[in-house]
Amino acid sequence: MIELKKEMGITQIREISEHTVARIFGFIMYTRRHAYIIKALRDNDLWSELDEISGANWPIFSVKPLSEGRYELPKSNRNSSQMLVPIWKEPNENKEFLSVFSLNESKDLPCFITFIWKDNDEIEQIVWKLSNKNKEEAFNSIREVVSIISETEELILPEYKRTENVFRNVKANIEARIAKHSIIRNLKTVLRLKELFT
Repeated sequence: MIELKKEMGITQIREISEHTVARIFGFIMYTRRHAYIIKALRDNDLWSELDEISGANWPIFSVKPLSEGRYELPKSNRNSSQMLVPIWKEPNENKEFLSVFSLNESKDLPCFITFIWKDNDEIEQIVWKLSNKNKEEAFNSIREVVSIISETEELILPEYKRTENVFRNVKANIEARIAKHSIIRNLKTVLRLKELFT
């Protein structure tokens, strides 16, 4: 895992990515508000476990916590009446990473972004929402997606690790796990409703 320094940007990530075994990458994004994600990533033992799971074949990048956006009321003109609807203001330092991964705002965080630079220089990605309920759940949500990617990547023959098929396989497995979580969550909701009405 590679913790990005403040001066590192997308071009430096791209340079690192050119020298990896597999052409797939992970990116952990969070804000200062996500204390349990921060605690999980700052724990050297947990960080080492994630590094061991991901191995040397594909890197995981982690930015220092992004600044938290905020709602602001627009400035009103004295001579006009207007509705004062709060507008989300995203800090400038967040915009580089949010725009690269097509995330609208820091409210979409925390997340783990699995991505690939395609042959046409576009980024294809899938986003995995991370839990921030407590340190253990935060770490488990990161470990789960890292394990899915690593298990999928290990099954691919070495001569195909630099192809876009690696990402397609990983994306399919992540989507399957997301669907499984959704089904389980909905089933639990149905069972709770059934208990209420019986």
